[in-house]
Amino acid sequence: MRAAVAGRLGALVVVTLVASALAACTGATSAATTTSPPATASLARPTSAAATPSTSSRSALPPSGPATGGAPLVKQTAYVLGNVQGHLRMVHPDGTGGRILVPSVDVLGESNGVIVGDWSPDGRRVAFTRVHRDVQPFTASQWVAMSDGSGAREVVPCAPPCLRAGLGAFSPRGDQLAYAITELDAAGTRVTRNAVEVVTLATGRRRVVAETREPLVEFAFPRWSPDGRRLVVQVTHWPAGAAPATAPVSGSPRIAVLDLARPKTQVPRVLAPGLPGTYPDWSRKTDTIVFSTNDPDVVNGDVEHDLWTVRPDGTRLRQVTHLQQPALAMHPTWTPDGTILFEHCAAMPACYLAYASADGSVVQTPQDLQAVWPRAKPGS
Repeated sequence: MRAAVAGRLGALVVVTLVASALAACTGATSAATTTSPPATASLARPTSAAATPSTSSRSALPPSGPATGGAPLVKQTAYVLGNVQGHLRMVHPDGTGGRILVPSVDVLGESNGVIVGDWSPDGRRVAFTRVHRDVQPFTASQWVAMSDGSGAREVVPCAPPCLRAGLGAFSPRGDQLAYAITELDAAGTRVTRNAVEVVTLATGRRRVVAETREPLVEFAFPRWSPDGRRLVVQVTHWPAGAAPATAPVSGSPRIAVLDLARPKTQVPRVLAPGLPGTYPDWSRKTDTIVFSTNDPDVVNGDVEHDLWTVRPDGTRLRQVTHLQQPALAMHPTWTPDGTILFEHCAAMPACYLAYASADGSVVQTPQDLQAVWPRAKPGS
C-alpha cells in the first residue's frame, strides 16, 4: 500500500517528476505509474478535465501562422537552469557551456537526484528539490545553494510523516520560498495532508498558506505574484476509486490563485475552469500567468497540448501556441524580459527548449537543448 500511495503522489511531484526528467533528457520512454493524492474540501471538483472554453475566449491564429525565423527570442549567451541528462545543470540555450549546478548533492552515478530548480531574483542563488530514491517510498526535500554550486543546504527537511516537500520558488524579494508538501499517516498508507507553505530563509520559520486533509486534491508548482502577496498553483483532482499502482490514472488539473493574507482554509480561486492547467508561471514584468493545458503524466486522453496566458483576475485568456497532435508544449516559464521558455515535444519523449513571444506571434522551436523545467537566469 505504501508503494501505491507513493506511485499516485509521484505522478505529479516525486516519482513521475524524476521519471519525466530522466525520460525527457535521455530519450527513454516516459510512462506514468500513478495511484492516489490530496484535496481541498472547499474546492469544487471540475466536471470535465477535457472541457474547453468558449470560442470567443480563444485568441485567433494569424492566417499565416506564427513567425518562426529571425534572431532567437532568447540570447544564446544567457544561462538556463534545467534538468539535462538526468541532472540539474546551468547551460546556454544552444546546449553549450553546461555544468552540473550542485555537484556536492547531485552526484553522477548516485540514485538520488536533483530536480525543478529556480533562480533567486538577483541570480545569485538557486532553489531545487532533492529526491531521495534510496528509501521507499521515495521522499523529497527543499534545498538552496549559491549559483556557483557552493553552500548547498536543506531548508525544508522531509522526515515522517512528510512524504515530499519541494517544487520551491523564490519570492520577489528573494527572502522566502514557496513550496508544496505532502504528508502520510503513521502507517505510510494514506495521505493525511497536502499543503502549500512558505519558509523564511533567514530564520527557517514556516507558515501554511493553504492546506487540505482530504486525499484526492494535490497542490504543486507554486509561483509568486510580482507583489509577493499571492501565489499561483497547480491544483490536481484525482478520481475516487484509485486504479492499481501500475495503471495510469487521469487527473483533473487546474491553475488557481492563493492569497497569502487569507487563512489556510481558503478556497483556491480557479482562473480558467474550462481548461486543464499545469505548470503555471507568473510574469513579474507583465503580471500575466502562463500555463500549459496538458501534462502526459497527469492528463490522459485527447486534450489540447498548448500554452495559454491569463490575467490574475481570470480575464484575457489567450492561446499562445497552436500545435497539432502528437506535438505538445509544457513546462512554460517567463524570462525577465517577458519571453516564454517552454519544452516543445514534436512527439514524446523528443522534447527541446523552445521560445515564444507573449502574444504567440513568434514561436521558435530549435532542437538544440533537451532540458526539463527550464528557468532563465535573471540578468544573463
